[in-house]
Amino acid sequence: MARYKIAWLPGDGVGNEVMEAAKIVLDKINFDAEYIHGDIGWEVWKTEGDAFPQRTIEMMKSCDAGLFGAITSKPKEEAERELIPELQGKNLVYFSPIVRMRQEFNLHTNLRPCRAYPGNPLNYKDNIDIAIFRENTEGMYGGVEFFPLPQDVYDALDRNHPKMKKFKNAGLENIAMSTRI
Repeated sequence: MARYKIAWLPGDGVGNEVMEAAKIVLDKINFDAEYIHGDIGWEVWKTEGDAFPQRTIEMMKSCDAGLFGAITSKPKEEAERELIPELQGKNLVYFSPIVRMRQEFNLHTNLRPCRAYPGNPLNYKDNIDIAIFRENTEGMYGGVEFFPLPQDVYDALDRNHPKMKKFKNAGLENIAMSTRI
């Protein structure tokens, strides 16, 4: 029996290629895991009317971790047009599986490392080694877009607001943070 159960979520397009490359690396280091395929993304939306079906969420809950490739997202009108004929006109609304995943599994911290590697001609500057931590579930960056912005979105940008305590509790209160609105 494998040591870990990994939800394998290739998604759409380049997601499949990225996941194949990841599997080569994981196999090369003899990572002891059982990979369980999950349906997610645009193709699932077109045929089922849900880009992140409940069966995938339940499967993920039974796993130790998830490995996700990429998805396609399109505007509401285009999403409706691309549904199979049997699903059109049923008032189905496309909702980003990434946003749902963040909310369902409380994936609140997005880590964006940035490092310059010696000898890389594409380095902007040498000796860069920083990490940006972003809150991933609140405000418009969380994918819940609305206007005008209610006060609680502005409050979430306040480092001392209770919604930002997750960073403080993780010992990250004195590092760079970014929120995109």
